[in-house]
Amino acid sequence: MTNKPTNCLLGGALGDSLGYPVEFSSYREIQQNNPSGITFINFSEPVLISDDTQMSLFTASALLISDNYLTNLWDCYQDWLETQWKTDKQSMSHKPVSKLVDFQELFNSREPGRTCLMTLAQQKPGSLQHPINNSKGCGGIMRVAPIGLIDEDENIIAQLGAESSALTHGHPLSSLSSAYLAVLIHRLLTSNISPQLVLDTLNFIKSKFSTMDYLSDFTEIIKLATNLSQTTDNDFINFQRLGKGWVAEETLAIALYCSLKYQKDPCCAIEISVNHDGDSDSTGSITGQIVGVQQSNSLWLPASYLNKLELRDVIISLGKKLSQKFNT
Repeated sequence: MTNKPTNCLLGGALGDSLGYPVEFSSYREIQQNNPSGITFINFSEPVLISDDTQMSLFTASALLISDNYLTNLWDCYQDWLETQWKTDKQSMSHKPVSKLVDFQELFNSREPGRTCLMTLAQQKPGSLQHPINNSKGCGGIMRVAPIGLIDEDENIIAQLGAESSALTHGHPLSSLSSAYLAVLIHRLLTSNISPQLVLDTLNFIKSKFSTMDYLSDFTEIIKLATNLSQTTDNDFINFQRLGKGWVAEETLAIALYCSLKYQKDPCCAIEISVNHDGDSDSTGSITGQIVGVQQSNSLWLPASYLNKLELRDVIISLGKKLSQKFNT
């Protein structure tokens, strides 16, 4: 039986790989090739993961090393950085921390975010107290979901989610979004998503980070996504109200919208989340993580698509290890 951490990682990889080929395409361009939108049935091969799943896997790997989570995350992201321009493990300029570098498939550059590359290359991590830049690009949130799978208090998970984002992305909306997603993933290990759960999680984040700037902006977009998910309005029109997903709070809002509106059909939620004008692989990845972590078996997975997914066995193995370490 597939465990919830594995389903979270697989869901993220499914959404990422489905959205990756159309990441820079408009919705009109997507429909020109697929009038009904891109789906798990009419996908194009090969089924490749992007930097979103790559970095999520390095996050998961970091959590398995020891309880010194934040240091491990920085070190593993340094490993990921070298996979973006080195050819193999032997050519790396430092001794790697993560065992993921044993897999040659990860030595591929898949549209990595410029902010992640530049800040990691500076060899100096940012922090909540000392922001390294003013970026709120979705590179901070798209890798954070595995933090929600650890067996820790929600306050620790929220703090680590925010601090992990701040390593490379200094804007408060990136930290708030990342903290929110980590806590939501943790809560979904034992609950199903609902408007009430989404808003309760928002209230928790507002209370914990009550002095952080842009809290009202964050509150507004989460409430908007929740409200729009309860309407029968056209998804594309609703997406236009939420944004394109290039920045953290918009990526999260689109994922929440799809996860709420299509909670009874997780694959449909993922498919809807990649069919828009914006950052399709990131919105698909986070939607997949949210709907995936709620699943306790493999019946929901699109089998023929999954069989072609790059690094499928590595993803499954990491999920099992997370489940064993954190009893989830």
